[in-house]
Amino acid sequence: MSLEESPSTATTAWAPIHLLFVPFPIACFTLALLTDTAYWQTGDIMWHHFSAWLLFAGMAFGVVAGLTGVVALLLRTERRGHRTWLHAIGYVVILVLAFINNLVHAGDGWTAIVPTGLVLSAATVLLMAVVAVLDGTLAVRRVGVSYHA
Repeated sequence: MSLEESPSTATTAWAPIHLLFVPFPIACFTLALLTDTAYWQTGDIMWHHFSAWLLFAGMAFGVVAGLTGVVALLLRTERRGHRTWLHAIGYVVILVLAFINNLVHAGDGWTAIVPTGLVLSAATVLLMAVVAVLDGTLAVRRVGVSYHA
């Protein structure tokens, strides 16, 4: 293949920048579920504080990822489709759940986490997994790779 026939790499400048921020809320919200579980099992207030900080950090990075994702979605019209909007709605629901969880964790002591905070953390992580699976199938379709068993 000659240099003239090779595919252009100029499109890599348009790589979704929001994907740089997405792993942080995933890690923070997942770790918040683990620290909520640790608090439920031990009653040690340290785990409550860890959960609150992890939820705050996850929200901060989630908002940054969301804003950069919206900008990318508005600028790149070829990415707009029915499935893309479903993913965006999924991410908004995740952030809303995490925000409600932040409010619940702002309470004091046992009732701030058990059972409501723990259930909200589990729901957030479960929804992240569902959206991640949907995103994985979308990415596979974009690349044109198919899996045959």
